[in-house]
Amino acid sequence: MRLAAVLLLFKEQAFVEACVRAIYPAVDSICCVTGYDRNFAGQPVEPDESLRVLLDLPDPANKLRLVVNRSLEGLPGRNAEARLRNAAMALDPHADYYLIVDSDEIWPGDVLRACWAEVQRTQWAGYRIHAHSYFRSWNYRVIEAGEGYRPFVFLRRGFLFDENRQIQWHGLARWKEYLRKGRKPKTVYFAPEQRLHHGSAVGDDNRMLTKLKNFGHADWIDPAWYDRVWKNFDPAMRDFFYVTDKGSTYERLQVVPRAELPVEISRCTWPDGWIQD
Repeated sequence: MRLAAVLLLFKEQAFVEACVRAIYPAVDSICCVTGYDRNFAGQPVEPDESLRVLLDLPDPANKLRLVVNRSLEGLPGRNAEARLRNAAMALDPHADYYLIVDSDEIWPGDVLRACWAEVQRTQWAGYRIHAHSYFRSWNYRVIEAGEGYRPFVFLRRGFLFDENRQIQWHGLARWKEYLRKGRKPKTVYFAPEQRLHHGSAVGDDNRMLTKLKNFGHADWIDPAWYDRVWKNFDPAMRDFFYVTDKGSTYERLQVVPRAELPVEISRCTWPDGWIQD
């Protein structure tokens, strides 16, 4: 079966190499889409070096496919994030499954291989995975309430994104699922011990300010969060998530030595302060 990675690229120059190197051996193609000098709201931004870093990476099997979409007009989906992912999937229309990746998500190689083997064996429409999230540096792992962050990561060919990372489960592909599996499209979860590593809140002041300013859901953000929480960081803090009224999503922090991180993270060179020995 053919697996294509779908990668959104926006001002993540410090993460691109680690993200791509982690998934490269397991996929048949990497379909990357970027607005380059436009954010998810279509507003002009000053681009960073993300695209250069991507194009400088070794690609011995010629897996990299890239499209720059500065205008999203005419693309399916209800918002920019969904439209960009749909544009990326169109770069490899013959893939059996798509691996959905954000550039700040790092897959351990053994976890990705095990998950892909499970997908090929069971062949459901979609799959979600548990994730470890990090805050300020890779040495501070977030302990989350309940199951925590569980992103959508594998999607069967034929379906499209509706909004953000949510799937449009209706249409022709839904009926094909009835014929193929005898039931409506099903999303399953991988075992909790299989986790990817999410660096959404890893970084310095500049990265966090850029993220908050260009976040596709700026109306979700507590406007006082940056000064109240980020600038007053303390490893003993509690209930510090940046979405209004959802502080308890992040319950506390756990210190993780570099030696206990996946090699896909620990072997990389990160900016000062993003990881400690």
